[in-house]
Amino acid sequence: MLPIYSTTMKSITVIDVTRERARDLCELCVPRAKRDDPNWLKGAAEKEQWVLERLDEWGQVAKLAYDGSIPVGMIQFRPNPEEEVVWIDCIWVPEERYWGKGVATRLLADLLAAVTRPLAWFANRQPLAVVTKTFPGGAKNQLTAREFFTRRGFRQVGPDPDLLFHPLVEGFVHRPKIKPPANYRPQEEDRGRVLIVCGPNPCPATYPLFLKRMESYIRELDADVPISWLDAARNPEEVKIRQLTVGDCVVNRHLMRSFVLDREGFQKEALLALQNYQDDENRNRSD
Repeated sequence: MLPIYSTTMKSITVIDVTRERARDLCELCVPRAKRDDPNWLKGAAEKEQWVLERLDEWGQVAKLAYDGSIPVGMIQFRPNPEEEVVWIDCIWVPEERYWGKGVATRLLADLLAAVTRPLAWFANRQPLAVVTKTFPGGAKNQLTAREFFTRRGFRQVGPDPDLLFHPLVEGFVHRPKIKPPANYRPQEEDRGRVLIVCGPNPCPATYPLFLKRMESYIRELDADVPISWLDAARNPEEVKIRQLTVGDCVVNRHLMRSFVLDREGFQKEALLALQNYQDDENRNRSD
């Protein structure tokens, strides 16, 4: 079992996120300096919609740590019934004055206590493990996510140093199932334009840091190409018919595979897709 560390702050309490506390969770995820930024506000609204939908579907989605009435940390998770594991998507303590005080450890301990028993998620069976995929890097004076989890007994899964698991059943070793790549179905009206899929999703940073960045990088390549935003909540059929999901980007009927934070790779792939359209147009005019 994972050792349970006590927090050094006696005022900290950990509470399950409910519909009434969804706003606290979403606002905590937005950096203080960005709380008036319209793109971050949209990202927070999309996350809040996702949280409310998941609460209806799963009953639980996250826990919040409070110092009195102030939310200071969170852990967000989800069931994976197919693999009989619980995924931790994020653990976050944004304010430096709460680092090293045991807040994140308390959040993790509360989650483990909650899942180390039979759960309705898994047909009243106990999950086999808790799994997480950490992001590399970390702030100065703060443990990286990988350091945090490995210090608390999580083990590496295969060759990926950021894929970690903590068994809840003795002897269990997590072997993640490989999902097939997305199977985008091109539509004729997608030719010569860009589609970016937005909508409810688990992270408020998705819209400002990923989707708007996609738009910006494509605009640097072509200032005139039409860019359409498909909202998965408002236009579910448009998203479904293409077999897309929130975060996908299509350029001239080509589903982008490069991660947007790899600016060079993303723009190289997008430029090729845009050039293919121009080549087709030139051939059509020649004919």
